[in-house]
Amino acid sequence: MKSEEKISESSPTSEKSNRVKRRNLWSQIIMNLIHGFGFSAFNVVLQPYILAFTGSLFYTGIIISISGIMQFLPMPFIGKLSDRYGIKKIWLFGPPIYAFGLIILIITSNIPILIIGVLTYMLGAMVHNLNFQIFVSENSGEAKKGIMYGLVFFAFFGGSIGGTFFVMLDLGFIFQFYFQIFIAILIIEWLILVFVIKTPKQEKFNQKPELLKQVNNTKLFQNPKIKVATIFFTLDVFVWGIALSIYNAGLTTYYHFTASEIASIAIWFHISNMVSQIPAGRIADKIGKKKCLIMSQYFGMVFFSMNILVSVLWSQGITVFAFPGLIIGEIFFGIAVTTFIPSEQMTLTNLDDSRKAESYGMVAFIRGIGMMPTGAIGGFLAENVHYIAPFAVSLVGLVFEILFLVKYFKD
Repeated sequence: MKSEEKISESSPTSEKSNRVKRRNLWSQIIMNLIHGFGFSAFNVVLQPYILAFTGSLFYTGIIISISGIMQFLPMPFIGKLSDRYGIKKIWLFGPPIYAFGLIILIITSNIPILIIGVLTYMLGAMVHNLNFQIFVSENSGEAKKGIMYGLVFFAFFGGSIGGTFFVMLDLGFIFQFYFQIFIAILIIEWLILVFVIKTPKQEKFNQKPELLKQVNNTKLFQNPKIKVATIFFTLDVFVWGIALSIYNAGLTTYYHFTASEIASIAIWFHISNMVSQIPAGRIADKIGKKKCLIMSQYFGMVFFSMNILVSVLWSQGITVFAFPGLIIGEIFFGIAVTTFIPSEQMTLTNLDDSRKAESYGMVAFIRGIGMMPTGAIGGFLAENVHYIAPFAVSLVGLVFEILFLVKYFKD
């Protein structure tokens, strides 16, 4: 029996499949490298760009909240399509929709068309991201998923450093120029997806048809793993979204920072991400998802605390600490993200073996609902209570996240 297994593992078909998987992963690493460059430059200027249309943190937050519709509404449908027709076939629609949304943002001259552009690019982003993450999981070995996600996101944040630095140079480009760069990068990604990435042949499992039929008829939310993951990741996106949905716009309004100055702070987030991403992936493989997620929340507490401290000192006329303090916060924010991402993706891509994409999409659906009100809440708190109010609320929220992880989350 063992000899038969060895022959099967070393068969030409298996070796060919492994080669395809390795090529896919390297292709995805390259894609994420250039995607990080385009996305980071775009992300730095997006909120100031919207703020220029609205003139208000509150209304900017509302538009960000509206964009959350595309983070939940189509996700189960996208997941079902991917499970039915294949991940790559549905993934192919992502970059074109993404790019079309950016084109709308470039040519818009009013807020309604701006909102349509935001919704369109978010839809493309969701189609791209869901299938990208599932494809990483499908091409990684079970024991190395953490490190593989670490490598993929290491490339993303490496590219992000370049994109953020490009904005930081302040070469006098208008906001729309950075959108155009991102469109060109999305076209390159789509070409890599079409001509380089291949779907590996699925390995055959010795399962009875009756068992498969029974699994397919099981309701997703009867799975306890999906219940816990849905509650935690929805709570997490709500807690973080309150502060982050208006973060860059807040830096513009409260501190009067330019896009170049915001980029000079944000670049430390990307450096921190790149440096700690691979170690975080190894840690996730070694200590498990639960402990890694708890670590992430503690690092997040430092980020929110530093933003509160800087704001208090700024209001007292102590401005010299603003840049160093915000940079320290960004460094810890980066570590929080890197200790979160591998565990997040390892969890979400393995919730239901028979319906990976659909289960991922269903959690993303509920998670997106949690994201919906955060921009409006963050904008309202910043304008009507105090600038630090969203950070204080998010800081308290992290305490509840840790308590939930300790009590309910299992590796």
